[in-house]
Amino acid sequence: MNSAKTFAAETPSRSSIRRVVFLILRLAVGIGALAWLQKSGALDLHSLARLLRMWPLTLVAVGTLFLDLLLMAVRVSLLFRVQRLSLSSGNALQLTLIGFLFSMVLPGTAGGEIAKFYYASRENQGRRPEIAAALLLDRLIGLFSMILLPLLFAPFFPQLIHSIPAIKDILRIDALLAVGLLLAVILVMSYEPARFWFSGWLTRWPSLQGLWNRMTQAIASYREARVTLLLAVILSLLGNSAFLAVTALAFYATSPGPFALRVFLMAPIGYLVAALPLTPGGLGVGEAAFNALFALAGMGGGAAALLSVRVWNAIVGLFGLAVYLRGMGRIVHWEQESSREEAVGGLVVESGQEPV
Repeated sequence: MNSAKTFAAETPSRSSIRRVVFLILRLAVGIGALAWLQKSGALDLHSLARLLRMWPLTLVAVGTLFLDLLLMAVRVSLLFRVQRLSLSSGNALQLTLIGFLFSMVLPGTAGGEIAKFYYASRENQGRRPEIAAALLLDRLIGLFSMILLPLLFAPFFPQLIHSIPAIKDILRIDALLAVGLLLAVILVMSYEPARFWFSGWLTRWPSLQGLWNRMTQAIASYREARVTLLLAVILSLLGNSAFLAVTALAFYATSPGPFALRVFLMAPIGYLVAALPLTPGGLGVGEAAFNALFALAGMGGGAAALLSVRVWNAIVGLFGLAVYLRGMGRIVHWEQESSREEAVGGLVVESGQEPV
């Protein structure tokens, strides 16, 4: 009996230690990749000193990042509304800042989505599947727009694409990813049996199976909200374009050569690679990918450009840290509750009494 209690007490701590060890190892891999890039001459850390001399550019970049986050906040607020969930613009921005902060310090970008689900689902145990559905669709729309951007910019660089077969192959893969992701979402929304294919694997865990079924059913409800989905995609394209503009500013600030608009074609592909959950925030892996992709397009300084974007991200991340330290209570409400609270508030005002 005592040994069982001891095991139960030790298991969480062992699990926590294991997660910390894996995080340290991934961080070490990222730092090692940066050191290798620096040693090989692919990354010049001294180029980052230009950011200090060009501080007005830093202000513009930070402001553009905030514009990107604001567009993301509006997008997630719209998607929550379809599930009859109320998320105010201010709370949506705080939630986005929290997700942005955690996406920088945890592997890939999944850490940011987990943090957003944690804060959005507070005191909303009965609506967690719908909250998860809204956040998952928000993430998929963001991913889809980033995959789509190279295809939208491709017509502006016909000579580059035709002269370098590797770029043409990358764009073909990118197009396949975009079509595959779009078809998968449409299939889940429109074809009911598809929503239960994975559910069969969860029969041994009935509660988890029920949550999965409710979440996919919530995703299916978006097929009746086509205007909202279109607006979400447009907002995502605008937001990711703003983020690419920040990357272009970083390339301009750190690259000794002439500015090249080809950064708009290659950077989205680099960000997709950096999103892989290999190191915290894709550190090191993203820089290596950017360097290779930029070199493929005849540009240098890809790693330095991404590292500069990380510096600007860290400045914006301080606002997310402030939100995290201040804490957030319940930020998502059911529409029925909001309507009831407004009605009660109206009655209180009419009677001339102070709310209790």
